[in-house]
Amino acid sequence: MRVLCTCVPGDGHFNPMLPLARAMAEAGHEVAFATAEAIGPHVVKAGFEFLPAGISLPDQLTEARRRYPAEAALVGAERFENFVPRMLGGVAAPARIEDLVPIVDKWRPDVIVHDETELGGPVAAAVAGIPHVDHSVGILRPLAMFRLAHQMLEPVYERWGVELGPHAGLFDYLYLDVCPPSLQSSWIDQVAVAHPMTNAAIPPDAGEEPPPWLAELADRPTLYVSLGTVFNNDPTVFRTILEGVREEPVNVIATVGRQNDPADLGPQPDHVHVERYVSQALLLPHCDVVVNQGGTAILSILAEGLPMIVVPQGANQFHNAAALENAGVARSLLPGAVTAESVRTELRTLLDDPGYRRRATGLAAEIEAMPGPPAGVALVERVAGERQPLVTG
Repeated sequence: MRVLCTCVPGDGHFNPMLPLARAMAEAGHEVAFATAEAIGPHVVKAGFEFLPAGISLPDQLTEARRRYPAEAALVGAERFENFVPRMLGGVAAPARIEDLVPIVDKWRPDVIVHDETELGGPVAAAVAGIPHVDHSVGILRPLAMFRLAHQMLEPVYERWGVELGPHAGLFDYLYLDVCPPSLQSSWIDQVAVAHPMTNAAIPPDAGEEPPPWLAELADRPTLYVSLGTVFNNDPTVFRTILEGVREEPVNVIATVGRQNDPADLGPQPDHVHVERYVSQALLLPHCDVVVNQGGTAILSILAEGLPMIVVPQGANQFHNAAALENAGVARSLLPGAVTAESVRTELRTLLDDPGYRRRATGLAAEIEAMPGPPAGVALVERVAGERQPLVTG
C-alpha cells in the first residue's frame, strides 16, 4: 500500500502523525509526506520521502490576515472559530491543492492520510478517485468551524469538479480519534466514522540524546516550560513565567524554540535550564508539572500523567485550555492574566493539591487503554481496500 500523508506545515501537525506513519512503514507500506518546504528537513530526518506542497505557515498566516482583517482582529476562542477556518479553507488548502493534485497523479497513492486541519488532502483524493483518512490532532474542534471552511472551499470544489461532505471532506471515510474519551468534545458522537487510536508516544528525533544535566537534576519536583513551536516568539511570556518560578523549590526546564536564543532571557540560576529545543519524549518522564500553551502536545503530557498550567496564545489553545480545566487536570491563565505572581500561585496549587496529578494519571490510563498505531494501520488498510466509510460499530 502506498500512503501519502499531508499536514499543515508545523511540528504540532507533523509530529502527531509520526506514530501512525512509522507503524505503516513497519508494516511494509510505502509512506511519503507532502507539506511545505519548512517541514521538509524534519520529514527526511524522520525517514520519509518528502514532497513539497503548499505555502509555509507564516505565509498562510500573513495572507489570511490580509484577506480577513476583521476576523484576524478578534481574540481568543472567537478568533479561533472565525479566523482559522477562513485561513485553512480560504488560503492554506487552495495553495496546497495546486501542488497535491499533480503529486498524487505522479506518486499514485492508494490512500491519503491528512491531519484534520489540512483540507487539501480530501480534495486531491477526490480528484484522483481514492479514499482519504482524517488524522485528528487532539480535542475535536467545533463542527461549525469545518462547515465554515467548507464554504471557503466551494470555489475550489467547483474548479476541480468534486463534491465533498459538509465538513470540508472530513468524516467521509475514517476519523482517527487520538483524544481520550473523557476529554473529547461531546459532538464526537456526531462523527459516525470516528475510531480511537492513541498517538501520544511521539519518539524523539533520530539520534537525539538527552542533555547531560537531565540526569543530574536535584531530588525535588521538576517543572517543564514550553510554548510550542509556533506561538513562542514573545520572550516576555517566558521571562514572566521564569520570574514566577525561579525562586520556588523546583527544578525548571524551559525550551524556547529552535529559532529563539536562550541568552535573550538573561542569566538563570543553576537549577533553571533553558534550551532551544529538546524532544518532549526525553523530558516529560523527568517532570512533575508542565507550563504549556495548550497545543497538540497536551496528549503526550497527559500520557505521562502530568498536570498543567495552560497559557493559551492562539489557535485551538483556548478551546483546549477550557477542556483541560474542566477535566480537573490543569489551571489556565489567559494572556492578560499571566503574571509572575499568578504563575507562582498556580504552580503551588498543582503541587499542593494531589487531585490534579490523580486526575491526570486517570487520563494517562485512558490513553494507555486506547488502541495503538498498529490498529490505525489496519483501519487505513481497510479504507484503502474497501473504499467505503468505516462506520463505528
